[in-house]
Amino acid sequence: MPQRTGSISLTDRADIGFSVVIPSYNRRDYLMACLDSVAAQTHPPAQVIVVDDGSTDGTLAALADRPGVQVLTQANAGPGAARNAGAAQATGTYLAFLDSDDLWVPDSLRTFASLILAHDHPALLFARFADFTGTPPPHQGAPAAGVAYTDFLASAGAGHFAGAGMMVIRRDAFDAAGGFTTAHINAEDHDLALRLGTARGFVQVTAPVTLLHRLHDSNEMGDAARNTAGIARLVAQEAAGRYPGGTARRGQRRRILLGHVRAAVLAGVRQGDTAALRLYLRTLPWALVAGRWRYLLAVPALTLGRAMRRMTGRVTP
Repeated sequence: MPQRTGSISLTDRADIGFSVVIPSYNRRDYLMACLDSVAAQTHPPAQVIVVDDGSTDGTLAALADRPGVQVLTQANAGPGAARNAGAAQATGTYLAFLDSDDLWVPDSLRTFASLILAHDHPALLFARFADFTGTPPPHQGAPAAGVAYTDFLASAGAGHFAGAGMMVIRRDAFDAAGGFTTAHINAEDHDLALRLGTARGFVQVTAPVTLLHRLHDSNEMGDAARNTAGIARLVAQEAAGRYPGGTARRGQRRRILLGHVRAAVLAGVRQGDTAALRLYLRTLPWALVAGRWRYLLAVPALTLGRAMRRMTGRVTP
């Protein structure tokens, strides 16, 4: 059973050292705002690392005016490789990943530190996030609270989700898991979470909101075809036995995976992506075992409805 923690006093303890790792590619202005939010932390990080992934928009010149920021550069290799490069230079006990177009609230690191101390230094934490467009919403502070599990796989069925820029990972656990895949695909964050699946301790932050996730046109997660391909890779990894836990925890892994599969398949089917249908069929036995009846029926209904609309000329192929 998960352990809920509420009303934890925020800590100023300095024994939780965070290395903040921010990959960036051609997001100069967003990155500057992101770094402003890091500089405003009430629990200062031990280290701030920006990995420029081959930007051509003047990012490096803008970073020259940023004291206290360690800048690494690489030829464009994708966010996974950039995060790994930053992690390799980290000195903190914890790696706090942040995407260059997102923002922290002032108490983000203090919240993470409080929950880390309250739950005996877990391997993995997920931030609580809120989406925004344009101007960030006003910060509303709250006592640090979270729900804790023995490990990430134990949270199967709870629906916890985090992108890579919402993850805080104990450095030794990150190294043991092998870091992020360097394949330039979507869902590299879910892949790492599953590879961390049996590492001791997982906490989902429930209060306050610690990450403001910016919605804009260039968000990669908006590409349904790339999402489907990324989730299909996770399914292939699971089928090949590359995630920890063995047969004893297969049900938990697949329950978590089905949550990602469902979102990718439904989005893909609505856009007429045939790869989404193949993913649905490939994981059909998992969904039957899990009793996901609404999902099992929804996909054929959506497919039939789209086919009928195409026949009547209401949908462009």
